Amino acid sequence: MKNIAYVGIDYHQEFLAVVVLPSGESGPVDRVELENDPKKIKKYMSKLSKRYDIKTCYEASSCGYFFYRQMFSWGYSCQVVAPSKIPQKPGNRVKTDFKDAENIAYQFRNGSLTFVHIPEVEEEAVRSLVRCRKAFKETSKRVKLQIHALLKTQGLKVPGKLGSIKCEAWFKELSFGELMDRVLTEFRTLLEYLNVRITEMDREIERLSNTEAYAKNAKALQSLKGISVLSSMILLTEIIDFKRFPNPKALMGFLGLTPSEYSSSGIKRYGGITKAGNSSCRRILAECVQHYKKKPIATAALKAKWEGQPAEHTAIALKCMHRLHKRYWALEKRKPKNVATIAIAREFVGFIWSLMQNNNKPCAA
Repeated sequence: MKNIAYVGIDYHQEFLAVVVLPSGESGPVDRVELENDPKKIKKYMSKLSKRYDIKTCYEASSCGYFFYRQMFSWGYSCQVVAPSKIPQKPGNRVKTDFKDAENIAYQFRNGSLTFVHIPEVEEEAVRSLVRCRKAFKETSKRVKLQIHALLKTQGLKVPGKLGSIKCEAWFKELSFGELMDRVLTEFRTLLEYLNVRITEMDREIERLSNTEAYAKNAKALQSLKGISVLSSMILLTEIIDFKRFPNPKALMGFLGLTPSEYSSSGIKRYGGITKAGNSSCRRILAECVQHYKKKPIATAALKAKWEGQPAEHTAIALKCMHRLHKRYWALEKRKPKNVATIAIAREFVGFIWSLMQNNNKPCAA
């Protein structure tokens, strides 16, 4: 039986720093820098696998999961670790590629690493589409600000919302001179293009939400007040698998909605939320809970979403609606509005977790 070798890798687009640490050994048996060439990497791993049962690990980065899928296709065990969860010695001030790879190998062998959930290729593609829509929306907001700023330099203010009939008619009457008119036209043309692409992506996201892979979970999430097609797809594509969270608190922590804490010598100090998780989910949850400020009334649109849903889902949605409305106004009296909103968003995550656990229960025979 082969001895297990824990292989820590500091992955870069041009090269890999590899440290091999067998179980039972006091230190690494090999340190090598490999060119990021599939043929050379495969050759090295094949040579190493003749001596050891290898288990590889590298930290998540902007390079994505290509290397993970590559290793998996070659038949090697591979894990991706969350960079923020890698234990570091407080006094360590030396950082090199091999030091990072060696630390990963030691922590991997000790079992003290937190691995990230790897999405399937199709799941990653849908998530990329949703993130692309977000990027276009943010660019659209910046262009709008630039149009407002340009008009401000001319002593003018847009009469209404950009893109409205009134606003378009107003723009047709403007004239600042040939060059300035061209600048304004370029900004408006870019904004129009972005709006068209966003609309097309919204249609595609809605189509995907009705496919077999997403329809059940998307409709379940939309039974909660405040969650639309887009917000449900953001949550589904970013979180992917709700079953990997054993309790609501774990999901709240993943989303960075739990308060930071410093407790020592009997003294407890609480700070703002950790913001350690997914910023897209936090933002969309904060937007969703704005609906709970209003009276907890089941509108016709909400009742339409409940049609065809299990009775348990409707019960959770009703309880959520009444609970969060009551809690928000109780908190708003003694807390700043933003603090109250985040507190309600944290509770909202608890209802989402409960709903998704119920949604994934096997049907009774």
